[in-house]
Parts: sequence; structure tokens; C-alpha cells
Amino acid sequence: MSPASRREFLGTLGAATVVLPELSFAAGQAAASYDLLIKGGRVIDASQKLNGERDVAIANGKIASVEANIPAARAKEVFDARGKLVTPGLINVHAHLYRYGNTITVDPDGVGFPAGVTTAIDAGSAGANTFLGFRKYVIDPQPLRIYAMLNVAIIGNYGNELYLNMALINPAAAGRIINQHRDRILALKVRINGKHDELAHDLEVLKRAREAADAASLPIMMHWTTEPDLLALLKRGDILTHPFNIPNGNQDNLFGGKPGAVLPQILELKDRGIFTDGQAGTSHHLWENSEKAFSQGWSPDLISTDIGAQTPQTLNGQLLPWVMTQYLHLGLTVEQVIERVTLTPTRIFKFPDKHGTLETGVTADVTVLDLQQGNFELIDQQMNKRTAKRKFVPVAVVHGGSLMKIDPAIHEGTYAGVKI
Repeated sequence: MSPASRREFLGTLGAATVVLPELSFAAGQAAASYDLLIKGGRVIDASQKLNGERDVAIANGKIASVEANIPAARAKEVFDARGKLVTPGLINVHAHLYRYGNTITVDPDGVGFPAGVTTAIDAGSAGANTFLGFRKYVIDPQPLRIYAMLNVAIIGNYGNELYLNMALINPAAAGRIINQHRDRILALKVRINGKHDELAHDLEVLKRAREAADAASLPIMMHWTTEPDLLALLKRGDILTHPFNIPNGNQDNLFGGKPGAVLPQILELKDRGIFTDGQAGTSHHLWENSEKAFSQGWSPDLISTDIGAQTPQTLNGQLLPWVMTQYLHLGLTVEQVIERVTLTPTRIFKFPDKHGTLETGVTADVTVLDLQQGNFELIDQQMNKRTAKRKFVPVAVVHGGSLMKIDPAIHEGTYAGVKI
């Protein structure tokens, strides 16, 4: 998104509000005790076991009340959410947002608020030697709330960073940066080669990452593997990502790259307290794999995008609402999908502030979604197609109490253009 486009989008603050004619107030009218009222939507908030029609009142950037039939006259502005889903602000736990810092990243302006996302976690775009630039030029000035996983390689995610030189894998350097930026770094990110004949290399990389993670009391997110020796190094609270990979070269998936059942060492991850993070859009996804896993009763704990610099034709398939739609098509319920992008991330990552909830008193991050009915084309990484009957389309976000309307045009089709 260009600076001019960004100003235009952010300029919709307030302008997105639907103010009903009978609710107009004179300036400073004393009756208005709330700044904003999101009225008449179906509130789904797993943190409070809420699933039903409620109004959400916001004052001073905080959630003030969530209850039925709050009088509209008590709010300065009213957003009509009738027929819509109202959820805590969506959290994308796996994105690559160090725009211009390396070649696989995207502009947060285009994939955050327009996708209904209020909080995102960058998955290892920066390492110890590059994080300061990421923080100064992207994290701090961005209106989107961005946290990060620190790449165990000091240069960050720059090509095959882990295979260039083991000197790049420096636990002490990672520890120093983590301790200086604990308000933003939530985990360590590890990429592995994944080839059996290079297992010794992968083990050494993961052992060094384990050293840094344990010293900092942070979890590890690691690229997918079924190697027992690697899985044995993961601990409760760690995350394994990309279960639906297309077996190719160094990629693996939950079937070990072969036809058959989900492997025993993958099934036991849940019992070990190790989480899985799955994509179901145009990154790390083949329908054949996700459909087979779901038919066997297996699904990941987290839903994310791994959004990076894809082609314009496939990038929109990585926006979070499209990935959520894919999981709805695969068989998760609306409630299960929403929980995986709101509450579940807060059970895994130690955010410094409360997210994923509409609890009274927390920062007002809210997403309003339209669950559309129809026939919607979905694609995987190889452009294989499926047709969904329902689709999540974000229509508005509230970020820190500020209301923004989302242009529905970017969600009209799988191949809709998104600026990268």
C-alpha cells in the first residue's frame, strides 16, 4: 500500500461508523457515555464462552461492556453489526512483515487491518543482527500491532540462512536481543533442512535454538519435521508449523511425505503439549493433505497465513479470512475457526498485554465479519481448486478503540489484487 493509499485507508477512522438517523447527538451531549457501540451482532468470544447476540460498548479505547440491548442513545457513534459476527481482533501468528528487510516479506499495511487482523506475529524475518532495523522501521511506526519471533540465525530469514554457516546460529546473540526487546519478542523461529542425510546439521541448529529459548523462557516455532530425534528436542509449549506441505525436496508433512495415516510421532504431539500451526491457503498447503488429515480427525491448533511475497495472483489466498474460510470448508465450525485466531494464540504466546478477548477493561480490538453464503473458489499452493459454500469477509475492525471500515473489494475473489 502506497503512503497515499495508507493515508486514505487510515483516514476512514470514524468515517466507517454507521450512525443511525435517530441517534444523532449535539456536540458534547451528556447522555453519550460510550465512544462507540457495535450493535446487534453475534458475538463469539471463546475467552468468555460468549456466542450470541450482544452489543459491544467501547470507551476511552477500552471494552466497556458486552451485553444485550445496550441503549443506542448511550453512544456517540453506533456501528450496525446486525447479521454479522463480532469477535476479538483477529491474530495472525505467522507472517513475514519486515518490508524491504528481506525478499520474502510483505507490507503490513496491506495484510493487517484490511484482512481484519489487529495483531500479528512476524515469524523470524529478523535475527539478532537485523532486529533493530525491523523494530525501528516497521514494528514501532506501524499502526498494526506487531510482535516477533526472533530467527535463531543472526541475519534473519534471508534465503537458506541456516545452511550458510553454523557461525550464524548464535544463542548468546539471540539472548541479548531478546532481553532488550521482551515487549515484542515472543518466541524463537527455527528453519531446518529436513533431509534425513543432513539430520546432524539440523540437530545442531535445533540444539542451539533450544539453548537460547530455554535461557529466555520462550517457545520455539520450527518448520515441519517427522524426524523423531528432532521432535524429541521440542518441549511443552513449542510449535511445529506447516503440516500440509507438498512433499518436495526438503519439505515434509504430517504423513512423512507418503500416503497413509498421520504418523504416531505427530499424533502424540498434543499429549506432549506441543502445538501445531497450519496454513490452508496458497502457502505450504495441498488439498490432498489437509482433506486426508481432517478425514482422520486431525487438525492443527493454530490457523495462520505464513504470508510472504507471493505472486499477486496467489497473495490474496494467504490473507487470514481466506485461510479461515479454507478451514471452515475443511470441516471446522465457525466457533472453532474463530477460537484458533483469537483465544488460542494467547494460550501459547506470552503477550505483554491482553489480546484475543472482549473482556471488560482490555484494549478494544474487535473484528466484524460477514459470513457470506454462495459459491467461492478456493485454491491451494498448486492452484488446485475447491468450492466453498461460506466465506469470512471482514467488514470492519476496531483497533485500540478506533473504528475502520474495510474495502470489500479485496475479498471479492481468490485472485483479487493486494499491494505487496
